[in-house]
Amino acid sequence: MLVRILTMRVVPERLDDWLRFTRDVGFPGMLAQPGCRGIWRLHKAEDGMDYQVVTLWDGRADLERFRASEAMRLLSAQAAGLTVPPPAETLYDVVPDP
Repeated sequence: MLVRILTMRVVPERLDDWLRFTRDVGFPGMLAQPGCRGIWRLHKAEDGMDYQVVTLWDGRADLERFRASEAMRLLSAQAAGLTVPPPAETLYDVVPDP
């Protein structure tokens, strides 16, 4: 399993648009991808307009397949103007119990 944390700065006057986009388009689009098991939006009040989107993947190959897909290009195009690029990405391998 792989956890991806994408940190992005939302354009302040577009926050409601970004929240609607993630709820109605972005998150359903991600969950439709093979290997995407879950998605969450996180925010700490002291982080201002920085938000984290956390996704859980079956593995790195699934994430790479999504990154190279037309679905990724389409979702990115639809989200244009809602955040300030570039986002920061951190990947974590889930360590199973022995």
